[in-house]
Amino acid sequence: MQRERAPGRLRSVDTVRKVRRGAAAALAIASAALTAGCTTGTPASGPATAHPVAATSSQAASGTVPPVFAVSFGPAQVGRGGDRIGLLSSRTGALLRWLTSSSDRTTDQALSVRGGWVYFVRDSIAPEPGPGPRRPSPHGPASPGPAIWRVRVTGGQAQLVQAGASDYAVSPDGRVVAYVTSTDRTVEIVARNLATGRRNTIVLATRPDPRTNNWPPEVSGLTWAGDDAHLAVQFQLTAAIGSVLTFGAFTAASISDGRTGPPPCPAATHDQCAESGPGYLAGGALSYVIQRLSGSGTVRASLVAWRPGYPATTLLSFPGGPPPQSYAITAQGQAIWASASARPKGPWTVWRWSGGAPVKITTLPALGASPYYGIEAIAW
Repeated sequence: MQRERAPGRLRSVDTVRKVRRGAAAALAIASAALTAGCTTGTPASGPATAHPVAATSSQAASGTVPPVFAVSFGPAQVGRGGDRIGLLSSRTGALLRWLTSSSDRTTDQALSVRGGWVYFVRDSIAPEPGPGPRRPSPHGPASPGPAIWRVRVTGGQAQLVQAGASDYAVSPDGRVVAYVTSTDRTVEIVARNLATGRRNTIVLATRPDPRTNNWPPEVSGLTWAGDDAHLAVQFQLTAAIGSVLTFGAFTAASISDGRTGPPPCPAATHDQCAESGPGYLAGGALSYVIQRLSGSGTVRASLVAWRPGYPATTLLSFPGGPPPQSYAITAQGQAIWASASARPKGPWTVWRWSGGAPVKITTLPALGASPYYGIEAIAW
């Protein structure tokens, strides 16, 4: 079985180490896509509000904590079905209900919780390669590609939202949507205004050569600013090159129009950094997670917020031990994440933060104690 890396899932310590080993080669590969016209820290146009990001730390984590969150649980045994989505209590971490069924043909990964719906991407499970002809499935043909679905938090029948898309984002007011599509030639973001019908396509990558072995690049964590005019996304061209990019949703045409925040690792430190998990806060600042691998091999993870024209501000330093693997944040700055066990096959931990010290809300079973193990994606 082949499984795509979970949308919105953060890069692991091992991947950050790959960043360190392969950065020079990957920079050469990525330079045309990421650095040509991609200016650090200065967006083509910013969100409407323009208050100092320092105020974000006092504004973050305000309001009522959402009562539930969605989780994509991975199967404990490879080949025994795909990821399955469950709804959990934000207070206790208890499983309230399953939202999708277990399937040996498809895998479901949570993207977001909006307006009483859980949005998720459903993809077919590719059969293991092997000798001899492949037998047709008794259940009919598999899905030809990824598609976006949604299901009510109360449960019920899932509804198809967008075929052929691998990520999907609804703006806070529900007026605009964006989704990611990919073919064997291009990867694009499509932004659409549901009220006016206005539509724009942003080309993130074009395949330079049919023999390219890192195609398609990973695009995840699509998120809208509150002004319905800007969006952010995590773009990872290779295992060693990735960044959080922001765009004018209806003005950008290609990745060269994307902008990044301040460099997460100053060159003088010789550290290696990975950015992931973008999420706009209600005040207009962009938050994202930085994992830093120091020269001594120590990994630290922190949540930062940034607004054009101001330095990034650290909102939260994640607890020691394994860094977050799957992560989500609300517009009010309340974060939730899952951390893998420090030992192989051990229990995972789910944390919540709404200001002050992070709260450990549940510990998931170790491998072998349940049909499911670990978390592939988390959504709030």
